[in-house]
Amino acid sequence: MQCSPRFSSFSKCVFVTLSLGAVMAVLMPVSASAQAAVLAADSFNRKVHVASQANDKRPVGGLAKIATAMVTLDWAEASKVGVNILATVPAYAPQVAGSNTLGLQPGDRLTLRDLLYATMMTADDMAAITLGDFVGRDHLQRLQRAGDPLNEFVRQMNQLAVREGARNTRFTNPHGFENTRTMPYSTAADMTRLGLYAISRPALRFYTNQRTRDITVYRASGQVSLPLNNTNELLGVSNIDGIKYTATQRSGSCIVVTAERPASVTKQPDGSSLIYRHRMVVTVVGSANAAAEAHALLQQSWAAYDRWLAAGRPITDKRQLLNHF
Repeated sequence: MQCSPRFSSFSKCVFVTLSLGAVMAVLMPVSASAQAAVLAADSFNRKVHVASQANDKRPVGGLAKIATAMVTLDWAEASKVGVNILATVPAYAPQVAGSNTLGLQPGDRLTLRDLLYATMMTADDMAAITLGDFVGRDHLQRLQRAGDPLNEFVRQMNQLAVREGARNTRFTNPHGFENTRTMPYSTAADMTRLGLYAISRPALRFYTNQRTRDITVYRASGQVSLPLNNTNELLGVSNIDGIKYTATQRSGSCIVVTAERPASVTKQPDGSSLIYRHRMVVTVVGSANAAAEAHALLQQSWAAYDRWLAAGRPITDKRQLLNHF
């Protein structure tokens, strides 16, 4: 069963609320983030409760790191290698990174686990590049093919997007910073799809729901411990336990958040019980303040979701489902 988000006041945006089988346009007051693209869907029914400009192709900055993390975790599981293996920051990383907030250096070695923490908790691009280089290189070797490991990894990111129905998405690097000749883009609907896939894997939430974390870097001068602080300021607010916040000059402020409420139990006539889980995923792209908008959207979404539940969870139009966005 799924949850559905609902909006509080934002400026000059029209939000489409799909609830109780009806389509209702809600005109909100004007705000600096009037052009933000948004979509909110519950994760178990994949019903869209709120959407505005959800299929507009836009830069999404570091939200691309959600795909980077999922390709890495999928590879770690499929290869049976796991995430405890060490990867080396490649020599070319500083040339293609948008930011190096942690001060990683070429030649530094970190476990894939710590690189995942750095990629998902912070805005560091060097960590994402190192993941891409390591996994892409291993994939090429297993295929017995020559090629650029980072390009191979990006190909895997785009294949993941297509597999999850994110067909209006193009990734061009593992970190999402818009410094490639070909501009990356996605949509609020597509990033919600990838967010839903990410939260379906408990391992991913483990890397996104911690406020702070120390990671270990092995370099020539010795072992270094680096503290990480999660850039998602909504973490822990209103049961939010992920996923990713980012901001770049081109993308503006972007966020994908998810929150779960306690499951409900419904007694059946035969004496058995049905357990329904309730989790919401909210995406805001291209905002002046994505965190504030996402939090307000989450609160209203739960209210809309509750009305939908009370009405018996009707789906009167398939266009209410994420698969039709």
